[in-house]
Amino acid sequence: MEELGKVSLTEFTLFGQVISVNLTTFVMTWVVMGLFLLLAWMATRKLSFIPGRIQNIFELIFDFLKDITVSTLGQKDGMKYYPFILTLFLFILLSNWIGIIPNIFKILGTFIAVIHSFFGDTVQITMQGLTGIVATVPETIWYSALINAPGIEEPTKSINTDLALAIMVFLAVQAYGIKNKGVVKYIRNFVDDPFPMKGPLIIFFFINPFFYLNLIGMVANVVSHSFRLFGNIFGGGMIIVIVSSLLNYFLVPVGLFAFFGLFAGLVQAFVFAMLAVTYIQQQQ
Repeated sequence: MEELGKVSLTEFTLFGQVISVNLTTFVMTWVVMGLFLLLAWMATRKLSFIPGRIQNIFELIFDFLKDITVSTLGQKDGMKYYPFILTLFLFILLSNWIGIIPNIFKILGTFIAVIHSFFGDTVQITMQGLTGIVATVPETIWYSALINAPGIEEPTKSINTDLALAIMVFLAVQAYGIKNKGVVKYIRNFVDDPFPMKGPLIIFFFINPFFYLNLIGMVANVVSHSFRLFGNIFGGGMIIVIVSSLLNYFLVPVGLFAFFGLFAGLVQAFVFAMLAVTYIQQQQ
């Protein structure tokens, strides 16, 4: 508990500058990408007309997001940007869910220890209140590795990951806006909204307060896009850690994992992807 909220940084010097890197986030991001590729390979290695379980899950996600994206952006733009939206959703979903794996191991190990305690005296079970339980398991027993499983940090629990994703969406949206509208019309959007400045008045755009408000709003989208994801994942993770530590991964934490780990992680991945669709639509 005393380590709660601390970030482990590794420092190195490059061209005379000291650079700090969160190696945990860096490594876990690559782990998520590797898991992403593994699941994609498993889902496509034996494609069939009658899909198996993994193929069926991916097809369900594929069709659901495709329908929303195409209905929002239209057939042409929707199919053009759908791979980007789908990749965003799956990467964020896996990043949100990967942190619950060690907690599931600990819950499983605790339940096994409770059952084992009825058949021998090698495992000591101590109750703390109505729901708290401490299982003392010798390291020689195989499931002790489950109880002592190391924690895994979700990449999306780091604001650096969330901000990078939001900036990537921002750049993609602006590139689409310039390509779709042209440079002149794209720039005029910041001046003409909500009151158009036509003719020679355009040279006085710098006195238009809405020009600066539109620029601020564009930057605010990036900030809100990233901090919404960060706040929900970080906050949910902290609640799970605190309650799980107090109750030793027994009973109540199971419901917390289901809500904050699975449900909230799914919702936040969906919200992030749909906001990206909305920002693209605004540039049509």
